[in-house]
Amino acid sequence: MDRTTRPRRPIRRRTAPRVAGLVGLVAVAFAALAVVPPTTAAYMDTAQAQTSADQSPLLTQTTRMVPTKTYLANTATAIQDDGTLWVWGFRGNGLAGNGTLTVPSTAPPTPVILPNTGYTGQNHRYIVRVAGTSLDDYYPTDINYTGMAALSDDGQVYTWGGSSTNNVMGRPSSPIPYTQPGPVSIPGTVVDLRSSSGVFMALTSTGDLYTWGYAQARGITGQGTPTASSPTPSLIMSGVHSIGAGMWNGWAIRGNFNPNDTTTGVFWWGWANAGSSYASDPSGDNLGVNRNAPFRSTILSAFAQSGCDTVGVVMGSAGDTCTITSLTGHYFGNQLVFDGGHMVTWGDANNQGTGRPYVSGAVSAQPLALTLPNNDTVAAVAPSEDYVQVLGASGQVYIYGRYSFGRGPDPTLGTPSTTNIVTPAQIVPLGSTVTAVGSFGYSGTAVNADGSYVNWGGGTAGGNNNTYSSIINSWGANTTPTNAVQGLTTMIPPGS
Repeated sequence: MDRTTRPRRPIRRRTAPRVAGLVGLVAVAFAALAVVPPTTAAYMDTAQAQTSADQSPLLTQTTRMVPTKTYLANTATAIQDDGTLWVWGFRGNGLAGNGTLTVPSTAPPTPVILPNTGYTGQNHRYIVRVAGTSLDDYYPTDINYTGMAALSDDGQVYTWGGSSTNNVMGRPSSPIPYTQPGPVSIPGTVVDLRSSSGVFMALTSTGDLYTWGYAQARGITGQGTPTASSPTPSLIMSGVHSIGAGMWNGWAIRGNFNPNDTTTGVFWWGWANAGSSYASDPSGDNLGVNRNAPFRSTILSAFAQSGCDTVGVVMGSAGDTCTITSLTGHYFGNQLVFDGGHMVTWGDANNQGTGRPYVSGAVSAQPLALTLPNNDTVAAVAPSEDYVQVLGASGQVYIYGRYSFGRGPDPTLGTPSTTNIVTPAQIVPLGSTVTAVGSFGYSGTAVNADGSYVNWGGGTAGGNNNTYSSIINSWGANTTPTNAVQGLTTMIPPGS
């Protein structure tokens, strides 16, 4: 596949739903629930706030950096304990968030601090979640497709680092320019923020779901037509429990699944392919039909068995009791985690997108159980462009996917490799003390219990290098080479 150009149109072959397969899958999946206690893993992407006395980033305390998951290629992000967002790597287009259009990639990480205007809490407004987008997660530098968004502790969304050409900023450029975080107008209090590779999604405490961004002529905004996009967030669904995001789609859980009530279950919108092509059909139903507005999935809805009736919940958080705990996707596949830390995957196994050996396109496109080594259960999933990192409850990290284009870490050595990983393999050098994982573009991140931050990759579309210094080995004096993709690289944050 030529990865220097993005796919334009899905393959629209229709196949009949495999009802027998659905029944068998759900029976097997939920048989496990009877013997495995629910997961108690904490929500990995939200920082615990430890506010400072002013708006200066904390650099003297014992600092913990929480790695993030974005679709913003070659721009690395991590949230500090005090709610400061740090950005490094590519910082053109205003992505540094400090009012400067371009910060050199070789410069130390840049802090992003949200404005305090209208804040009624103590000290300063802090960031609890970040999302980012660039076209298809591998075009890092085009201002018309890049953007970053942050969710604050008081439920406000801020964006910066892009333009209004494709509505990625979701707000006017005045009075706050796009080189600085500016508030996005969303009615109510936002509790969760996600992005696909073009569109941002925000869920409010009352269960309203808003989207804005680049529809890619694939209906990725869910606003009703393939190209529909609004300059400010548009309401696409109400009564939503929680949300997830894939490469070219979004998911929303709306109540415990009742086959006789078409308003319940798992809904999705965006781009689909039948069989083994790209990320396949995000619905799991293998129909290969794009959906320009939220549409119920038959097979995924069956996993929404209980605890999904409340609204405005962060999927997988400590307060989430729904039997679906995670919905994520990447270029070649999709991942659903359900109660007890069990996972099913589907997509293009021919390009190692499922973590299973290739059998056929139809089988690859069906959500089926994926077993981790030693029957470890899943604490978190962080898909990059071509490969997927899975954090086990044991603290070990497993990886699978396509290495032949973007390179990934050899599971045994931690060095860059071009050997594709068909089934999940433990990244042995990371050990068993990893507490969180993240990803962006062709890169991955992990943080250990001692606070050490491990990152790897750095590749770009068509370039196997670390050109934008998104992989660093030192906070203040980075000496990581830029002429090649990097293997596991440890960076010690200040104060750790």
